[in-house]
Amino acid sequence: MNPLENFRMAFEALSGNRLRSFLALLGIVIGVFAVTTMVSLGEMASAGITRDLEGIAGRSIFIQPDFNNGANFDSAPIRDEDLQSLQALPVRVIPQLLGNIQYESKPGDRRSLQLQGTPGDLPSLDPTTKIARGRYFSDSEARGGLPLAVLSDRAAKDLFPGRDPIGQTVRLFFSDGSRADLTVVGVLEPPGGIFGGLGSTATVYAPIPYLWASGQFRRDRYDFVLLSLNKGADAAQVQNQVRHIFETRYGKGKYSIQSTESFQSTLRNITLILQALLGAIAGLSLLVGGIGIMNIMLVSVTERTREIGLRKALGATSALIRQQFLIEAVVLTLLGGILGVLLAVGLLALISALVPFFGVFVLSPVTVLLALTVSALVGLFFGVWPAARAAALDPIEALRFE
Repeated sequence: MNPLENFRMAFEALSGNRLRSFLALLGIVIGVFAVTTMVSLGEMASAGITRDLEGIAGRSIFIQPDFNNGANFDSAPIRDEDLQSLQALPVRVIPQLLGNIQYESKPGDRRSLQLQGTPGDLPSLDPTTKIARGRYFSDSEARGGLPLAVLSDRAAKDLFPGRDPIGQTVRLFFSDGSRADLTVVGVLEPPGGIFGGLGSTATVYAPIPYLWASGQFRRDRYDFVLLSLNKGADAAQVQNQVRHIFETRYGKGKYSIQSTESFQSTLRNITLILQALLGAIAGLSLLVGGIGIMNIMLVSVTERTREIGLRKALGATSALIRQQFLIEAVVLTLLGGILGVLLAVGLLALISALVPFFGVFVLSPVTVLLALTVSALVGLFFGVWPAARAAALDPIEALRFE
């Protein structure tokens, strides 16, 4: 008897006991479904994290004093000559100032806002900065030190509740009591995604030269620099070049130089660990399903004892009997694996459609192939004992079995 005949007989045996076959493969269906879903959700989460992080920070490198080593804005300032050195790299250099300012929500009640000094035309330098209403102050307006402001979405709601802030003048107060009257020319889009909270601070953006002229910041000094990477630039290589520039000038330990891609890499590693843990937990159901397959196959051997004896009496070898029962076990688990994958595809498509964070549908062919391979191996492993028991039956005793 050739292997194809064994496959045919295996399908006949399984179709002849459909309810029992279904109950046997149910554990495999659940196991493959759980493993495939968990692994794919992990990949979709990683894609969502990368997308949302790029949405608020893009492909960027941040340079600021290394506060963990005791540096501060005074001991580790960033100067114009540093910016000139950075211009040679494949980046767009965006120097910034950072401070706090207050406004009066009502007479005598002052509340704090974040104040950020930037160059003009920031959206053209940083693609993550998007205007919702109005415009950003131009480069010429910024260089001229004009009293203009762009508000974050939250700042616009705090300063002008229920009103359109465009064209309005906002009065702000520095810590020394001096005031700044700025004309609002634009409002930024609110940040989105799971990292939206990182960018939801109430912030007022003003030209750097205007803030220098106010006397609240040291002229020709910057608090931090954002480097927006050009398309195709290698983040790790640029980060090393930036570190070399600052360490050559000022020594080690004074500046922190971090890239969003290194942060993304850390998050991806965490996601992979969670995927492995969840996949391992879900994989336990495959073990349970395998034990169920073994029990069903043992029952099948007992029920078909006379059939086995008859086949042996007609010349079937123990190897062929063993092969038939192994094929039945593998076919059973493969069918369970296919059903599990199909159920996982349906659930993942539904999650992708309903949950914005999981908007990127990911189902790796490697995951599908691995799930089907593991299900087949489960059938092979747990089918060995029933197959060996069937092959070891004595034909004469088997024919006498009632």
